[in-house]
Amino acid sequence: MPPTRYNRFKRKPGRVRFMIDEGESSTAEEDVELGQYVQTHDELSASIPDTTKGASQSRAQRPSLSLKIPSLPSSSRSYYAKRSSRRPWSSARKRQRPASRSWSKVVYLLRLFLMLLGTLQCLSYVCSILNAFFPDELDLVSGPFKDSFMTPGPPEAWSSEDLTADVQPLMCHSHNDYWRREPLYRAIRAGCTGVESDVWHFNDELYVSHTVSGIRQNRTLKSLYLDPLKDILTRQNQLPDFLGPLDQTLNGVFATHPRQSLVLLIDFKNDPEPIWRRLESHLTYFRDKKYLTHFNGTSVVQGPLTIVVSGNAPFSRILQSTTYRDVFYDAPLQVMASSPASEGPPLPLPRSGTDTKDPAAAMIDSPHYPQNAGIYSPANSYYASVSFIRSIGYPWHSALSRAQLDLLRRQIRGAHARGLKVRYWGIPAWPVGLRNYIWRVLVREGVDYLSVDDIDAVTRDNWGPRKGGWGKKWWR
Repeated sequence: MPPTRYNRFKRKPGRVRFMIDEGESSTAEEDVELGQYVQTHDELSASIPDTTKGASQSRAQRPSLSLKIPSLPSSSRSYYAKRSSRRPWSSARKRQRPASRSWSKVVYLLRLFLMLLGTLQCLSYVCSILNAFFPDELDLVSGPFKDSFMTPGPPEAWSSEDLTADVQPLMCHSHNDYWRREPLYRAIRAGCTGVESDVWHFNDELYVSHTVSGIRQNRTLKSLYLDPLKDILTRQNQLPDFLGPLDQTLNGVFATHPRQSLVLLIDFKNDPEPIWRRLESHLTYFRDKKYLTHFNGTSVVQGPLTIVVSGNAPFSRILQSTTYRDVFYDAPLQVMASSPASEGPPLPLPRSGTDTKDPAAAMIDSPHYPQNAGIYSPANSYYASVSFIRSIGYPWHSALSRAQLDLLRRQIRGAHARGLKVRYWGIPAWPVGLRNYIWRVLVREGVDYLSVDDIDAVTRDNWGPRKGGWGKKWWR
């Protein structure tokens, strides 16, 4: 049967339920909500045009068909009723939603920052552990590159004027200088006026190394320091042939400040007496050329090179002669804080004479340094040094406490009262900000030398008052 307006809702039996509209009706609102479609006989008649009513009336009237979909369960009705009964979002509640989202973003960024900070902290701990297992980086170099890496360049490759022509000397001490790519030369080129070498005695030779395992046959005190210094000082004091012999003041290693003395600190690691005897023989050339700073019995005469011994060096050997000394001691700074002369002027130097004996000589009966601060003076010592961590302590709150500052000032005053140069070693190298803070405090309180490992960092910045570098006449 072709579809007409009367039978277009008919379907096969069993597919859709048809029922005769016998007074059953539902509102339009319920029909829309429940999905019902109902068209009664009256409505169908009203929809037929007038022109077709006559033809329609001649036919048998069919009862109207109603398509009724089963109603939803009561739970679904209550659900739709609840949704329709909800209040719309107010403007205040709409404004609150972006705020909560912004707070969640802040919390997320904070958590991400803390995670990154924890990762960096873990990496720093790992690096510290590796550094504890491998303290001597340079000594562990191996392979075919080792010999060229650990052998300093020949002195002929360096011109003394080219080496220090534009260098301004600084009161910094190159700690463990032999670890650098070019021992001695690198420190001089940076402007450091003090270098340090650890010396071991084996087979009548003085080897330079931090530990016994790092000893190499080509790394000796003579090859790394004494021979290069001999060549540099010879070039600095060489006169042109056409001028003839002239009396002149000896020049130091720095071309910009020829009166500045270079301090060579030698740390005795073992066998004090053999090291002393071998060192005396190595210094013969410098002694004959009058390059060494020395004590002549009444005063200290500055020279281009100052030799200072530390560690297990026998202090009694320095006191043997009362008329001439060209090797000075690194006095213990920790005993200077309790010195009764810390508030007074520097003590006078002992006078020379056949019947005059150094009073400190009677107190020295062992190679260890004495604990009496009154023994040390410029006549026998140059430095007064101590480990910063062992003496002052670690600044746990990123700043020195009042007690630490008081101890620091008493040590500096006591050493200066004895006429000695103050130097602290063992300064924490990390964090860098803490290290820089300690450097600035030490310079402010009046230390004479900064013992540093990073010579590039110490020469880049200004560690003293903002006006005048490291303080008044800091270069002297």
